[in-house]
Amino acid sequence: MPWGTIKLQPWMIFQSKTHFMEVFRDFCIQEGFAVSVEKADTTRFTAMCLVESCNWRIHACVLLDGVSWAIKTLVSEHKSCGRLEENPMVTSQWLCTKLLPDIEANPEIPIKTLQRKALGIYRVQVKQRLMYKVRSLGRQQIYGGFDESYALLPSYAEMIKSTNPGSYALVTWTADSGNVTPRFKACFFSFAAQVRGFLRGCRPIIGIDGAHLSGYYKGILLTAVAIDGNNEIFPLAYSIVSTESMDTWSYFFRSLKALFVQHGCQRDDWTFISDRMRGVESALYDVFPKAVRRVCAQHLYTNCRQAGYSGTAFHDLFWVAADAYNPYVFNKAMEKIGKLIPEAVGYLDKVPEQWSRHKFDVGVTCDHNTTNFVESFNACTKPFRDLPVLSLLEEIRSWCMTKIGARFDKAVDIGPDQLTPYATKELEERSADSRFCYATNAGGGEFEVLDGHVKFPIRLAARVCGCGKWQGCGIPCKHAIRVIYHQRLNPTDFVSPYFKGAAYKLTYSQHIHPMPDSTQWPTFELPRILPPLMRRAAGRPAKQRRRGAHEKKRGKRNTTVKCGKCKQIGHNSRTCKGGSTAKQRKESAAAAAGSAGASTSGARKRKAPTSNASSSKKSKAA
Repeated sequence: MPWGTIKLQPWMIFQSKTHFMEVFRDFCIQEGFAVSVEKADTTRFTAMCLVESCNWRIHACVLLDGVSWAIKTLVSEHKSCGRLEENPMVTSQWLCTKLLPDIEANPEIPIKTLQRKALGIYRVQVKQRLMYKVRSLGRQQIYGGFDESYALLPSYAEMIKSTNPGSYALVTWTADSGNVTPRFKACFFSFAAQVRGFLRGCRPIIGIDGAHLSGYYKGILLTAVAIDGNNEIFPLAYSIVSTESMDTWSYFFRSLKALFVQHGCQRDDWTFISDRMRGVESALYDVFPKAVRRVCAQHLYTNCRQAGYSGTAFHDLFWVAADAYNPYVFNKAMEKIGKLIPEAVGYLDKVPEQWSRHKFDVGVTCDHNTTNFVESFNACTKPFRDLPVLSLLEEIRSWCMTKIGARFDKAVDIGPDQLTPYATKELEERSADSRFCYATNAGGGEFEVLDGHVKFPIRLAARVCGCGKWQGCGIPCKHAIRVIYHQRLNPTDFVSPYFKGAAYKLTYSQHIHPMPDSTQWPTFELPRILPPLMRRAAGRPAKQRRRGAHEKKRGKRNTTVKCGKCKQIGHNSRTCKGGSTAKQRKESAAAAAGSAGASTSGARKRKAPTSNASSSKKSKAA
């Protein structure tokens, strides 16, 4: 019967005792009373109202068939007892059954919302602690248990190989002896569409990062992300390990190399970009001895702040040096940093990784000096990191399948020589900026372009510009576009092949094939492994990442806010007191001097403003 219309009467027959107890519990909670059980066994059930002054009583027993149950006696009504809002008949399992549709619709539904639903629909008050357990039970029914997820991982790897031929799926486990059930150690997954698309059409740069899992057994999610011709993230591989160390990173890089070898690629000189994570450098060069490593400039700047090198002027000059496409701008910025903070220059000179764009290999055709694209993928996986491991892997697979599938359909309509939307937009913006440049033909395919007060040499056949931006990113800079238009040529012909339709088609020439759920998997002769041994700390597990001392707090406004009145950094227009502080003025003056010396194009001269006295004289004369 629908909730609110449940009624009990003598000789009402039920399918089984379980059926009777379910209906009986619903009736008690609906009417708002609890019972005291007198007798309860496999053949009979007798209970009375919990309030002693109430005469309500029920008796039910099994019928002659030994299965069906019937109510034999139902005495009196509830007249001398009030309604119980905190009913002891309400259990976590009962609430989970009733509230499961709401939890399925939103697994992160707030506890207060569930409490309001229980009070509004079932008229019961539930404590917060019990409701947390209810939501946990509901999520377990939706996603499965944590232990069961690890047990199904070997079969999951086999299903990936069978549904997506050419994919690399590896699950490793450990066992002390033959009689001990094996225990999970690590896993690594990459689908055939991902590795083939990367090797055929993406630039040879790989971003790597690790993210902490917040599930019951914790762990680290290691990811390798590439960039396609439309400057969008292209997940290459992902792995789950116990901790972030040299051994786990070695496992990740060895699996990545085996993945490339499986598809016939023996290349070792890949470019990797990451932050300065523990164990990455040694593990990387052990597996890829010819690899080139870039470090995220944002993380390097954070390290500088932790070392004591900070300030508005240093911040501006550091990013001038990091974004410099040629040695001249870089050296000028470092010279100004040396005058401002001499120790910072020595600190930056000791950084072994590449962090300034003028040092990047032009063959990579990628000017990314931050790991923002890897952080974007981590942000997509964040809602799933507290799920059981199998559910987490399925959510990542589903996300990758959806993205690659949409781009697979999009690549069908793009022409081989057509530029991607990203390259088209960049070319249009640089073409607009090229109108203020002037080109002079030097002969032999060489030109000289005047941009403000600075001249840049250009060799059109070699696709080299003196500013360094063209060869750094693969798309002609504004100086090169000025020369291309001067020669009545098409700028599209001078864009790197990585940004054209042919490479985009190769990147998304395949897609990830769908998979059935675990209830439809065939039986594999594989062990059911146990979850890893994890030592959990006291207290509730944290789901938010602990931010460093120099990182901005979550939800707080950026500390580098710029004032709209005095144009200084560090405060806004509402808190402006007529200008910056003495320290800020000193730093701003140094920054202005540094940026003037490190600039590649001078600012246009402005006419001096007419004084108030001269203007008043003119008005009187008129």
